[in-house]
Amino acid sequence: MDTSVNDDWQFRSLLFCPANEPRKVARLAQSGADAVVLDLEDAVADAHKIVARSAAREALDTIGGVTRCVRINSFATGLTAGDVTAVVCDQLDALVLPKAEIANDLRRLDQLIAKAEAANGIVTGTVRVIAIVETCAGIAAAAELAAAGTRLCRIVFGAGDLGADLGLPTIRGDLSAALAYGRAKIVYDARAAGLPPPVDGPYLRVRDLAGFAQDSEIARALGHGGRLCLHPAQVPIVNRIFAPDPEETAFARKVITAFAEAESAGSASIVVDGVFVDYPIVNKARRIVALADVIAAREIGRSRAAVGATK
Repeated sequence: MDTSVNDDWQFRSLLFCPANEPRKVARLAQSGADAVVLDLEDAVADAHKIVARSAAREALDTIGGVTRCVRINSFATGLTAGDVTAVVCDQLDALVLPKAEIANDLRRLDQLIAKAEAANGIVTGTVRVIAIVETCAGIAAAAELAAAGTRLCRIVFGAGDLGADLGLPTIRGDLSAALAYGRAKIVYDARAAGLPPPVDGPYLRVRDLAGFAQDSEIARALGHGGRLCLHPAQVPIVNRIFAPDPEETAFARKVITAFAEAESAGSASIVVDGVFVDYPIVNKARRIVALADVIAAREIGRSRAAVGATK
């Protein structure tokens, strides 16, 4: 199934920040991230989760020019409904659901959001959902999760929690071999459900930018379309790696033009610069160009917003 590129949900970088830390929140809009997430879950101490709700709601009013999200707490905590009620507003683009394991989780969340939208006079369906698949049960059910709910726009591979769920006896060691199956599986599950490519999970050694870049290249090669960032320094690396290569984009444009000419003459199979091109290849070229155009438009909009903010 082909999925059209969407300005809001075809983001590369997803930068997380504790909702209750104003200093970090203040840096979000200038981070260059395509999307930002105010976190109410793991980054907030248990005793402060309720108070952090109001901090997240207030922070949403201060962030512009990016896709704005809030990560709520999982259903197992009993905090989900209260989180949704507290943060759904006109300034919210999406809720991030952690530890998604069964399709009913997404249906339950859909109902909670619909109720909150109605209470706030928001058109039903406005607030979307991003699901983090981060347990063995979630990986096993990823195909069902990706196809569930009417609001789901992206899935995220939760490497950190999955590594813990697997019971591996290391924190700083290389977990790539153990995580490889799940990391690849959700790419197929997302695409089969018609979703954009998934977002890869965090790289915990936040000061190792070279290692982060190398690991992000692997994620891109697997088919991921973006990456979760834990620090602003990771954002430009992700934005570069998960953007279409300029030379590849130029070639894609050449393919589209050459194919259109051939098709008008009755041919649907040609060779462009030594590469065989038929309908599947030209469709891929169109997706590459569409994504490049979305990213370019986003950067132009971000630059104009920055100029406007200085006036």
